[in-house]
Amino acid sequence: MSTDEKTIARRDFLVTIGRVAGSAAMLRTMAAIGVGVSTASCGSSSAAPGAPVQPPPPPRMQSPRPGDWPANVGVGKTVVILGAGIAGMTAAFEMRKLGYDCTILEATAVAGGRNRTLRGGDSAVETDSVQVCTFDADPDHYFNPGPARISHHHEFLLGYCRQFGIALETFVNDNHAALLHSSTSFGGQPQIKRRVVADTRGNIARLLAMAVNQNALDQQLSATDKANILAMLQEFGDLDGNYNYTGTERAGFPGQENTGSRRRGELVTPLQLQELISETFWQLRQDYGQGLDQQPTMLQPVGGMDRIGRAFEQQVAADIVYEAVVGEIRKTASGVRIVYQDRFGAMSGVDADYCLCTIPATVLRNIANDFSAAHLSAISNFQYSSAGKIAFQSRRFWEQDHNIYGGISWTTQDITQIWYPNQGFGRDSGVIVGAYMFGGPAGNTFAAQTPQQRINACITQGGRLHAEYAAEVQRGISVAWLKVPFQLGAWGISDPGILLSPDGNIFFAGEHLSLLQGWQEGAILSAYHAIDGIVARDVV
Repeated sequence: MSTDEKTIARRDFLVTIGRVAGSAAMLRTMAAIGVGVSTASCGSSSAAPGAPVQPPPPPRMQSPRPGDWPANVGVGKTVVILGAGIAGMTAAFEMRKLGYDCTILEATAVAGGRNRTLRGGDSAVETDSVQVCTFDADPDHYFNPGPARISHHHEFLLGYCRQFGIALETFVNDNHAALLHSSTSFGGQPQIKRRVVADTRGNIARLLAMAVNQNALDQQLSATDKANILAMLQEFGDLDGNYNYTGTERAGFPGQENTGSRRRGELVTPLQLQELISETFWQLRQDYGQGLDQQPTMLQPVGGMDRIGRAFEQQVAADIVYEAVVGEIRKTASGVRIVYQDRFGAMSGVDADYCLCTIPATVLRNIANDFSAAHLSAISNFQYSSAGKIAFQSRRFWEQDHNIYGGISWTTQDITQIWYPNQGFGRDSGVIVGAYMFGGPAGNTFAAQTPQQRINACITQGGRLHAEYAAEVQRGISVAWLKVPFQLGAWGISDPGILLSPDGNIFFAGEHLSLLQGWQEGAILSAYHAIDGIVARDVV
């Protein structure tokens, strides 16, 4: 075999390992046989695990870091910003520094957009219901119905947290003590993630070692390669001296997951490979933490995600007009004119050189305008996720009975995920997120239900993961973003297309128009992109 042929054969072998055992196994194999690799070649999708298939990402936006724009470029210019979410407030905060006179029109009485935190006494308002949060008054008892975690590489959002003095703490995204549950595998019984991971690795390592020992890969691997790979596989899967997998202490010990008899030192019986490969659920839910936006370290603001929204609001509060419901967006000979209804029901108008519109397309399509045909078509057809969440106050049974501290359990049921709180470890009670569905049929069903129907359904489904669930959780409160006024959707899932381009002096921004749809970092990047376009018009 030629050198080139051997290189190709090795590459194919590595790709096979990557597909079957995941990127970690592939990297270990590459190290074992001395093959160098760029980490960029081993990336996996950053889309929310379980979310509907996304369209191709929009063109990359080459935006400067804040401070790279020309000083005083906006002096004498006016901008009206529609929406006081993260994108709108970022734009106002940065454009003020450049000399622009900014006015933010916000339809609600609070800033932050989907950056929200619910605490005792707060209301969750939907188009056909109002729920009042009844959690105890406690700094650890809160619910983030929108964004709830920050990836470690979302550098601009983290930079603002640093600049505004927002304290951060670890968000436990991937916890091997949490549960994986499929209604059609293992008799419908939930499995502890550490067992699923350990037994999957053990079985994959055993099979690969068998292939190597049976000389099935002689054409691809040298004798040295084979020895190195066998050593790697033995460690990777915790195989015995004969390269068999008979269980591992990595999977825990009998009784560890509940209040029964704990038998330390004993091995739990390995899960059968046939069950572990019976459906894609098991591999997908093991690997979701490999996605770039889901990798550790994940972070959250201490005290609730709205700490970020409130900090931005403090910076631009003088520019915000609250309860200003936009009724018309018009082009003029010199710029733009926005007509809105104020909190007293009176109609008012704002004339400006530019408009930066962050209103979700689901709402924007129903506002009178004179957009171009292409922009209007994109807005009319833009789609959003119907994601929703529900939360309960409860005794911390997940910690006290199951040793689960933070993290996420997954299920094939509609509720999709259960999130365990990352604050208040060791306390008597806490707030558990009893469902987070990303959209699709589950999200639509959730939105169509009454708040009490959601509570009932989620308690029933949660009880299939935790037997004590119904007896413990209480005070449920939910948010279906499809029915939240002035949002009507959770995050954009369409290709931004022409909306990345201005329509006259009207520019567009929001997480839905970014590479990171559904993330606050995406909202910030979209604001920078819009600022780029406006500044380019004013550079002399």
